Amino acid sequence: MVLALRAPVYVGFDAATLSAAVPARGFGRRRLQSFERIHLSPGAIAPSAVSPNLLRPEEVRDALRRLREQLGRVGPAVLVLPDAAARLSLLDVEGDDQRDYARFRLSSGLPYPVSEALVDVLPVGPGRALAAAVRRSIVEEYEAAASAAGFVKERVDLAALVGLAGILERDPSPRVHILLGETSISLAALDARGIVAFRQRRRDVAAGEGERLFAEAARTARILGDGDRFRLTLSGADAPTLGRELEAAGLSAETRGPVEPAGAGEAAWLAGLLA
Repeated sequence: MVLALRAPVYVGFDAATLSAAVPARGFGRRRLQSFERIHLSPGAIAPSAVSPNLLRPEEVRDALRRLREQLGRVGPAVLVLPDAAARLSLLDVEGDDQRDYARFRLSSGLPYPVSEALVDVLPVGPGRALAAAVRRSIVEEYEAAASAAGFVKERVDLAALVGLAGILERDPSPRVHILLGETSISLAALDARGIVAFRQRRRDVAAGEGERLFAEAARTARILGDGDRFRLTLSGADAPTLGRELEAAGLSAETRGPVEPAGAGEAAWLAGLLA
């Protein structure tokens, strides 16, 4: 197929924005061939692990069509769903079929029958995997909108899995990573063993968010052996602003993500993809 010869496109969804990135082919540090971003009106998407996400699907489809037109000719699409659309858990895994084991472990904590769940895993260290369950009907909402806009789906992924996979591959230095979505955050603590702690939270953007995030990171870092001294990296929506807030409070955090083109740094999964 001619489509398979074109560069793949990552299409990211969040509560207030749609973004699309085409990584450049070649060797060395990854960079962007193209990037586009479109804002949605409030309430068009409401990321949820249980309820419908696309509350105004026609608006989302129209925005995706504009995104597709701005990109031009692209290859197969990886649909990157917001983390709030999934239940994620760090598991000690057994056996060769980690996905089946993760389905079994996650089943008791899902607010819907496990038969409705699509489960994926990201190996994150010896005997450990980050498991994610997304309700099938929710995945189908995103797939239908992307298809109507002309994107040919290659696979569906989650923001945290895309971001952390890139970090594990290219920058596994010990630290706590906070991946900032527009309505949720994911915290992952890494050391020489890989990811050793993971937490998922709804995001609170009220005043003082930076210091609250730092306190969350300190609690997550305690599994690394010292909750008072750790390296913190912020990536995603508002990361530079929060980094400056922490600096003003005498706290240290590195912000990560592409500066150009404008808006690319707002997608935490993209920061991991280009790590």
